[in-house]
Amino acid sequence: MRDVKIKICGLMREEDVEFCIRNRVDIIGFVVDYPVTVPWNLDRERAKELIDFFRKCAAENGSDSEVSIVSGGSSESLTELVHFLEPDYLQMHYKETADDISTVKKAVADVGTKLIKTIPNSADEIKRQSGEEGFGACGRTFEEAGADILLVDARGPENAASRSSFLDAELYKEVRDAVSIPVMAAGGITPDNIEKVIQDINPDMVDIMTGVEESFGVKSHDKIEQIINLVKMRGGK
Repeated sequence: MRDVKIKICGLMREEDVEFCIRNRVDIIGFVVDYPVTVPWNLDRERAKELIDFFRKCAAENGSDSEVSIVSGGSSESLTELVHFLEPDYLQMHYKETADDISTVKKAVADVGTKLIKTIPNSADEIKRQSGEEGFGACGRTFEEAGADILLVDARGPENAASRSSFLDAELYKEVRDAVSIPVMAAGGITPDNIEKVIQDINPDMVDIMTGVEESFGVKSHDKIEQIINLVKMRGGK
């Protein structure tokens, strides 16, 4: 059984940040300057406030939790955002190409930010972003371009705010089998089904947003705690 890391994304409130830190969530995610209108989107100034709070709270709790920003757009805008916020991870979740990955990777080397790149959900976007055909080949190209982690997500720019999109297990397996870097799974993961997700695909990492919410941007502490306990119970953390 692999160790399964947990990322909780779409945080908007200090109390949720603090709860995730105290409960040793591996990665805490903020959606920042995303090109499509979504309920979790923060402007960079609010994101900086929350990331500063995250760092202060993590230090006080002796936590090794890390912080990710989820964004999209041009390599120039993403590079500028990374230098402003200095996150541990940048999740490129829009329509960025392999060339954009390479450009951003070099441009943020001084910050040390690692790159998470989402695999597109359509054949046309796979071809446009990677020059390849097929999910596995796309993943290999992104890895060669400098991605540190790949994300297989039921959501993309076209359905970014969906609450009813579910992870494609076979797609996840195809990507993971094709690359040597960690692959994160996302899409419809909740306390009710995470044990089955782990059993079916044994993911490297899970990324959860609406599955632990009371409403958009308001996290359920009970649901987050359930997720953590279920993953630990299966030996996944």
